[in-house]
Parts: sequence; C-alpha cells; structure tokens
Amino acid sequence: MSKKIVSLDSVAVKAEQHKNASIMRAHGFVYPDVVSYHVSDENKKLVPNFETAFYIWNLPAILTCPFATDMCKAECYAIKAETAYPEPFPARMENLRMSQMPGFVDDMSNMIINRAKRMRKPRLIVRIHESGDFYCQRYANDWLEIVRRVEAADLKGKTVIFIAYTKSFKFFDGVKLPESFRLRASVWADTKPEQLAIIERNGWPIYTAVEKFTDSDEFEQCRCEDCATCGKCWDMTVKDIRCEIH
Repeated sequence: MSKKIVSLDSVAVKAEQHKNASIMRAHGFVYPDVVSYHVSDENKKLVPNFETAFYIWNLPAILTCPFATDMCKAECYAIKAETAYPEPFPARMENLRMSQMPGFVDDMSNMIINRAKRMRKPRLIVRIHESGDFYCQRYANDWLEIVRRVEAADLKGKTVIFIAYTKSFKFFDGVKLPESFRLRASVWADTKPEQLAIIERNGWPIYTAVEKFTDSDEFEQCRCEDCATCGKCWDMTVKDIRCEIH
C-alpha cells in the first residue's frame, strides 16, 4: 500500500463544517493527528491474475455521492461494509481529507505511475470509487488531470486503464474524456430524466442493477465473479450492462 503522511494543520475543510458531519459523529469518527492514502489491491470481484493488477481508491459511501438516488442509498453495498466492519469508514474518511489537499493530483499521479512501472503484470486497472463518487467539480477535474499525467508518463510498456461507475454526470457533461478513462453511467430505476438526458447526450455506456435478471432483459447480464478475466466493463466491448443487486 502506498502512503503519504501529512500534517492536518494546513487542511482548510474541518470535519464539523462538512454538510454530512452528523454521519461522521454517528460513526464516532475523529480525525487522527495524521492521515494517509489508503489504496487496496483487490476485492471480492477484482482479483489480480497473471495479466492484470488492480488499484482501488475509495471514499465514504453516500457522504460523497451528491447524486445518489433513494434506491441507490437503500441498496448501497459500500455502506453495508462501513456498517459491518470497523476499518473501511476511517480509511475512506482519510482518503476524503487527502483528496482535499493541494498535493492530491501530484501524489496520486506518482503513486499510480510508480505502481505501474514496478509491477510485472502488463496491465493495471485503477478502480476509482468502489465506494463513493466524484463529490464536486474540482475533484472530478483533479481525476481527469491524474489520468492525463499517467497517460503522458513512460510506463515501461505497461497499460493503465481507469474505470469509474458514477452518478456525477454533471461534472463530465460535454467533456472530452482521456482515452484511458472509461466512464460508465450508474443508473437506477429512479434516476431523474434530466440525468438520463446527460447520459444520452454524451453517449456514455450504462451500468445498472436489478433485483433479478429476466429473459427479456435488454442489457448484457453481468454474471461474472472474476472481473480480471471478464473485463467487459473497461474494454467497452459491451455498451450497457446490468447486474443483480449484491
């Protein structure tokens, strides 16, 4: 795990000033004297193989999801993890604080570039937000700059692909996305029409979830348990994908 330890003295945004500070208090969360970057290498479905490695960046669920729908909040698997286990929420809160620091773009770009250079596998998939989302325009722009810097770097023949399932369509509307940035619009049955219009206008592929698959399902049905082998979400061989709620 790559880490950078910094002092909190220079951080302008205080936890108690956050619009969702009540969520932090409900978790009993208090910022430590120093915070770190927390990046993981795998989860239940993102399991490395001989060709593919993963780099997973998370933020607090719902707290950083300004466009989450009621259905999304009710079925959010990421919030379930924060409730069931003690480790995820503090780590994600530290990542949130780090993402507000002036050095975030430099740090994250270098972390990803160095990881790609060091690994023996030819491909690195950076999952932006297994938990959380792009919470403001500045943060979304920061990630686009990170992607561009990684694309411009000498990666010693390695390939880096960024995948983001997002409901923050507004922040990318009309933006020419970097080639290695694969955006999938996360949609639920209660996604608002004006949000769907942004997806249609930009021609983005969709990822959605249902209680149970049906034979008449018009989307590709995702039944895989091994994303490294499947790869449909980021190689874009299939435009619209539907999974069962998990």
